[in-house]
Amino acid sequence: MIRVRDILLDLAKRFMDKLLEKGASEAEFFGTWAKVRTAEISDGKIKRISVSDAGKYGIRVAVGRRVASIGLSDLSPDIDKLAETLVKIARNAPEDKDFPGFATNYSRGVLSNTFDDSIASLEPDGMAGLVKNMFSTAVDAGRSAGADETIVTQGGLQVIDGGKLVVNSFGEHLYEENTLLTAWLEIKSRKDGGESTFFLEYGSRKLDIDEILRETVESAKLSTKFIGGKPVESGKYEVLLYPHVTAKFLETVLAPAFSALHVQRDRSPLKGKIDKQVLSENISILDDPSLDWGVGSCSFDDEGIPTSRKYVVNKGVLETYLYDHYTARRENKYSTGNGFRRSVSSPPSPGFTNMYMEGRDTAKWDELVSEIKKGIVVYGVIGYWTSNFVNGGAQATVTHGLLVENGEVKAPVKGIVIGGNIYEWLGKDLAGVGDKVVPLGDVYAPAVLIRNVDVAGK
Repeated sequence: MIRVRDILLDLAKRFMDKLLEKGASEAEFFGTWAKVRTAEISDGKIKRISVSDAGKYGIRVAVGRRVASIGLSDLSPDIDKLAETLVKIARNAPEDKDFPGFATNYSRGVLSNTFDDSIASLEPDGMAGLVKNMFSTAVDAGRSAGADETIVTQGGLQVIDGGKLVVNSFGEHLYEENTLLTAWLEIKSRKDGGESTFFLEYGSRKLDIDEILRETVESAKLSTKFIGGKPVESGKYEVLLYPHVTAKFLETVLAPAFSALHVQRDRSPLKGKIDKQVLSENISILDDPSLDWGVGSCSFDDEGIPTSRKYVVNKGVLETYLYDHYTARRENKYSTGNGFRRSVSSPPSPGFTNMYMEGRDTAKWDELVSEIKKGIVVYGVIGYWTSNFVNGGAQATVTHGLLVENGEVKAPVKGIVIGGNIYEWLGKDLAGVGDKVVPLGDVYAPAVLIRNVDVAGK
């Protein structure tokens, strides 16, 4: 049986030869392939399990400093016709005076475990068994936490085995294979006539059933804590962010500011701040592609450039921006191995592999809660995506929170808006950092305790 990966490799080499024959100066091929199995959950049942196996690829071609691109999923294309069309489009494209050519000197950087045979071999029957195990675990955990009833209302489980490859017209190519399991469940608990939900969000490149069930238990227990939640009075509060909430703010408000592309376009508040204090000295942030089973772990980026583990912020001091080949050459630098694509046909742009935040002086969760005089512990938010990375403005509506006074939980909270500036939250207003770093997708974050947070309530 011919694998999709091998078909893509063959297509890439044939396209490269044909594009040069048609007059291209150089060309680049980026492809992905994936076998995807998806279990859809509705009304507490598995609605269906679907299976797909496909490949996608993008081609970029340059004629001098004029570039054109296309994205395809056809594994039997008319290569001659497409090559001729692409070269024609490139010849008529506007010239990019900063175009440095496509990346060369492909190689691998750090190595990590990213392919798990247990995920690759997990078929629909095994997926159904895992989902049912998660259902029963959630129900038992919710009831043990005091709920009259706990159910799983909707969700999904998806397993993928696939990979990526990059090929250029200079005869270089690299490919890498990986697996991924993601799960999300909406868990609802009812008690004394009220109800509350909590969402399990999980992702890993390794099948670890014990870890999945531990996360299920935690989410089910949390689904019982917010029944009867109400807004609090507006004002300044201490706010303790659950690790997953920290991760959402990091991904939305902070991560884009490290992109050299945003720096060069004057869209980052970190411009001109290399070697300067930008966050609390208690915080360091790494770009870490070496984490075993990390969702963002990889040995090379989407341009074939080796990845590396590096501090972006070290004890609060900004050490580097993240570069792809294009942004690096604009400054006569080398790429940091952080060129990634939004789609197979899009040009790379700088981004994290795994964004990993850690504290120097840390505390356990219960210790952080005990330090709160008057504050909100925030377990869930919506609207965080409206935050503004250009100026660091952070805001979100709290959907799952607890009012804490003098270290004691007083009441569930919801329907309030927290706001401020991420650089102040993680700078002068930072009061504590949790000792447990938790992954959410490719962002690894601890809990953080912040002073003087603006809360808009009733």
